[in-house]
Amino acid sequence: MLEKPILPLIHSFEEYEKFKQQTESLEDAAKKIIYRHQLPDLPLALFSEGTNVVFAYGKNQVIKIFPPFHQNQYQSERLVLQQVQNKLPVKTPTLQYHGELSGWPYIVTSQLQGTLLETLWEGMSHANKATILSELGTLIKEVHALPIDGLEAIDSHWEQFIEKQIAHCVKQHQSNQLPEELLQQIPDFLDSAKAILPKINRPVILTGEYTPMNLLVKQLDGTWHIDGLIDFGDAMLGLPEYDLLGPGAFLIQGDKALLKNFLIAYGYTREKLTKNLSRQLTTLMLLHQYSNLNIQVRIAGWEKKVKTIEDLENLVWGF
Repeated sequence: MLEKPILPLIHSFEEYEKFKQQTESLEDAAKKIIYRHQLPDLPLALFSEGTNVVFAYGKNQVIKIFPPFHQNQYQSERLVLQQVQNKLPVKTPTLQYHGELSGWPYIVTSQLQGTLLETLWEGMSHANKATILSELGTLIKEVHALPIDGLEAIDSHWEQFIEKQIAHCVKQHQSNQLPEELLQQIPDFLDSAKAILPKINRPVILTGEYTPMNLLVKQLDGTWHIDGLIDFGDAMLGLPEYDLLGPGAFLIQGDKALLKNFLIAYGYTREKLTKNLSRQLTTLMLLHQYSNLNIQVRIAGWEKKVKTIEDLENLVWGF
């Protein structure tokens, strides 16, 4: 008699979300991984949020299990974790084990200690925000400078990626309930998208996720500093400017002084902070694969402040 697979065959996101409620089955899977790698019997704690199944394992490790249809996220996380290891000014998780269980890929990594920036950002002083954004600009620049040898499996094939995003842009923002007034303007705005976007000379490692939910900070002499970077499941190779969107929307929130501080730390000169760059970033913001402006534009009441996409551009990016 064949042994029943410890994890089921999943065909859709809806099936997956339903299965994720079966915490006992998920824990059994994590224990199987622990047994497979002859790891010690330590407590497991399931994280309540996240796209994939993530357990804190003891105090110093993490077990992350991906559904079969997130094979690309597993590949991205595994490959990029190895590529960035000990090469950045901040900590990243160390990949310790990886494999597959009943068709579900998994990784075991070290667990970084620290405070999520998300829990502190809104109450942080403007001066400390400037420090964080300067560090973040430098961090992204260093990630973009890393070699991409061996990462062909996560190449986005940028031109095809952008064509696909343009084709689905209106539908994506319609499903995310973008105000109708702005929705109607997207086709005309994107007519010039290919012409306005910079040409890609050398693809770089993109995380697409430089958000306060993926940055760990620590306090030193009364000031918070970036100390860790997590979550590479959406990493791919592509156009460098794509990675500037998370900080711009989630953290900078229309503050022009913080925006300039961040972009200069990344490597722009003041002369390069132009209307053309602002338009490029607005275009990419609309075309991001997870673009949902109602969640990502963290400017209170922004919907009432704009009537056109150009208004939105001036609010979030305009120099």
